[in-house]
Amino acid sequence: MSTSTAAAVAAASAPAQPTGAHLGHTSLNIDSLRDLARKELINLLDSVQGKKALVLDPGLSVPLGLIAEFALLQDHGVEKIYHLQSGPLDTDFKNIVYICRPQINYMGYIADHIQAHTRDQRPYTYSLFFVPRRTALCEKVLEDRGVFGSITKREYHLDLIPLEDDLLSLEWDSTFKELYLDQDTTSIYYAAKALMRLQGIYGWFPRILGKGDYSKALCDMMLRMRREMAVDDLEASQTTQMSQSIDSLIIIDRSVDMVTPLCTQLTYEGLIDEIFHINHTFVEVDASLAAPAPPPAGSGAGPSANASGSAPGKKKKVPLNGGDKLFGELRDLNFAVVGGLLNKVAKRINADYEERHNAKTVPQIRQFIGKMGTLAAEHQSLRLHTSLAEQIMDYTMTDDFNKILEVQQNVVAGIATNKEPEYIEDMINKQVPLVQVLRLLCLYSLVNNGLKPKQFEFFKKEILETYGFEHIQTLENLRRLGMLTKQVVTKNPYSLVRRSLSLIVDEVNEHAPNDISYVYSGYAPLSVRLVQCVVQRGKNQPGGPGGRGPGLVGGNGWRGFEDVLRMLPGRTFDEKQRVDDGQPVSSKRSNGQPRISLVFFLGGCTFTEVSAIRFLATQEGGQRDFVICTTQILNGNTLIDSLVQKVPDLHTSA
Repeated sequence: MSTSTAAAVAAASAPAQPTGAHLGHTSLNIDSLRDLARKELINLLDSVQGKKALVLDPGLSVPLGLIAEFALLQDHGVEKIYHLQSGPLDTDFKNIVYICRPQINYMGYIADHIQAHTRDQRPYTYSLFFVPRRTALCEKVLEDRGVFGSITKREYHLDLIPLEDDLLSLEWDSTFKELYLDQDTTSIYYAAKALMRLQGIYGWFPRILGKGDYSKALCDMMLRMRREMAVDDLEASQTTQMSQSIDSLIIIDRSVDMVTPLCTQLTYEGLIDEIFHINHTFVEVDASLAAPAPPPAGSGAGPSANASGSAPGKKKKVPLNGGDKLFGELRDLNFAVVGGLLNKVAKRINADYEERHNAKTVPQIRQFIGKMGTLAAEHQSLRLHTSLAEQIMDYTMTDDFNKILEVQQNVVAGIATNKEPEYIEDMINKQVPLVQVLRLLCLYSLVNNGLKPKQFEFFKKEILETYGFEHIQTLENLRRLGMLTKQVVTKNPYSLVRRSLSLIVDEVNEHAPNDISYVYSGYAPLSVRLVQCVVQRGKNQPGGPGGRGPGLVGGNGWRGFEDVLRMLPGRTFDEKQRVDDGQPVSSKRSNGQPRISLVFFLGGCTFTEVSAIRFLATQEGGQRDFVICTTQILNGNTLIDSLVQKVPDLHTSA
């Protein structure tokens, strides 16, 4: 097995700013979740005495880096880090600590390591920390391989990871496929445990609403866990009061809205994810962009841009989070307005540097020098985002991008022409990557309640002959999920939903938006419209489903939208939790802070949906904030790719 030294792994996952420095700036104090995860990790590491080698699930390297920097691991005995993969494990340290998800293939790797060490008569002590829970199946694999008794097994309850003050994620990247295709509901259990943990910290959620069958299963599991808690841990159950900050949990099942993630995201952060792919809040950029930025020409304040000595073409991961003030201003904007804002920031920073000419006295010079650190950080951030914006601009100016965007917008708006199927056929003839073809074809199928039978058979034949007959399984996967089907009935519920919830808004002002549809330049994400139905009072109004107002706790919930909800798949529910005396919680906040709604996306959400919910908060006039929770962050490409049949590379395996 090729191993990574501690320094190499740390370099790949360590943030350029202190871990979690951007958290803890809201009334909910999300940073406390990170602190709990840190303390639990420290206790687990300290339970293994002496120096130790840490063998990490590759998918946990970056998420773990969001909780604890490498220096903290070193302080608690970790001397070297390896990635858990097939092949031998050679280490000079007596203690080996595995931290991994409960996956069968990982159990096989661990068993291989232990059996190889036993044959070589190399004594080690083994500890295995399951994230977030152990499973009987994994333990059975270890038992069958004869290594169960050689390992000390514990759990590391790393569930909801704070990515931002208003964004928490389980970072379980396979959730969508496992839940909807494999029918593996393990992630519902993990989500329920994570939400119960939140209730243990912040109090019981007074109201739980949701849409979708799996959302209802998650709600039922949480309520059952609360009843079991009353039996198993009566004291904890009685001491947990109703939350004084969170007044509702809204659960959205991804299967309720499959259209939104297939649309191309048009916010700045969304386009970064579409083009570069944001991996656990990090994006890979040219290493020179991550180096300290030189001051503007002629400032005389530092060395040249190439002083860092970064090799051309070398990549480096940089964090994209609220710790970067400029990114915080840009992330939720429609990309059409990003260039103008970057230009204003560049002029301001240049003007700030020019102030050095006005510094004549010693106090003035000292004041300017004191600002240099902040100016340098702002300049580096500007350089990074200007470069990203230029690359995005190059991508969005291509004919292919604009044609795909035009087709998508026509499809979701219900503008029926022959151009859309013809363009998809043209993509296949040009052998455009299959994921892009299927993304557009599935969008067309979902919006039109399936493809006409002849059309379906035509595209099936074209795809199999062009991309390989192994993709008959890919097409079957999409059919099972209802994403690519034959049209059975002509009545199309999506057109009724689109009209009832005002999903298409013709007049969109990206510079001064007044509706969530700005994030897709005219299309309002259905999932966020459903959230809007709950939190904003009133009936349909132009550009949105409800009027502004505090809503919730004792409000109407889904009332008034029953007809449109019946057109969407899955059950609709509205549960009210009560304290032991049977009294519901008061809807008033004693400290004057805004009330908070948790929005949980089961099956994943996009960055653009997050931006749309943040926009909803700005419409609430300070009366309501939102915290978004999700099982994973996804986009149309990652969603489709998870469903594509993978064929082993026979040349590599040979």
